[in-house]
Amino acid sequence: MSSPSTPDPIARLLAVHAETRARLQTYTDGRAPAAADFTALAAWIDGPARIAHDILERRLFPALIESMAGSDAVCLKGMTGGLAQSRADLDRRWRQATRLRDDAAQSETASHSPADPAIRDALAAWAEDTLAWLKRADEELLPMADRLLDGAAMAELAADCARLDN
Repeated sequence: MSSPSTPDPIARLLAVHAETRARLQTYTDGRAPAAADFTALAAWIDGPARIAHDILERRLFPALIESMAGSDAVCLKGMTGGLAQSRADLDRRWRQATRLRDDAAQSETASHSPADPAIRDALAAWAEDTLAWLKRADEELLPMADRLLDGAAMAELAADCARLDN
C-alpha cells in the first residue's frame, strides 16, 4: 500500500529481521563467536533491531488492531500482546546475558569471551527464542499489514522506519 516514492516499511522491517537472523546464526550453530562478533551483535541488537521492535510495538501493532473490528481485533490483540510480552522477556534475557559478559570481563580470573560456557549457553538460548519471535512477527503479523493498513497508516509506518537509516 505504500507509494512507489515511499520506501516500503514492511520490506524494511523484514530486512532488519533478516539481518538480525543472519547475525544470530553464529550463536545457534555451536561455534564460539569472537568477542568482536559479540560487540557487533550488541551494537545491532541495541540499535537497528531495537528500533524495529519499537516500531512494531508502538506503531504497527496498534495500527493493525485499529484496522480490525469485533472478534478479529480481540484475536489480533492477543497475538500482538503475546509478541510484546515475549519481546519484553527477550529484552530482559539479553540484558542478563550482556551483564554476565560484562561481569566476567571485570573479573581477573574469568573469561569475558562469548565462548565462555555460561555466556555462550545464555546467548544461544536467547538467540533461538529471538529467531522464533522473528519468525512469528514475519509470518503472522507483517503480512497482515500490507492487506489491512490504509495509506495513512503505511505512511506513518514508513516515517517511523526512516529512523532505521540513521
